Amino acid sequence: MTQQISPPDLETVKQRAAQVQDICTRADASILILDDLIAQLEQNMRSSSTYRYRLNKAKHLLNL
Repeated sequence: MTQQISPPDLETVKQRAAQVQDICTRADASILILDDLIAQLEQNMRSSSTYRYRLNKAKHLLNL
């Protein structure tokens, strides 16, 4: 009544493992690019006069 599912052959497992590894490698590369973009944006933000004003105001409010 329950249907037995046979395990995939070794070649199918190797192909899927290679596909997963490729996906992970591409995801890692995308994350690295996004991290770099975030760092650039943060650097630009910190150099803006509005950010420096808000930071100084926050420090003044906290008596730092």
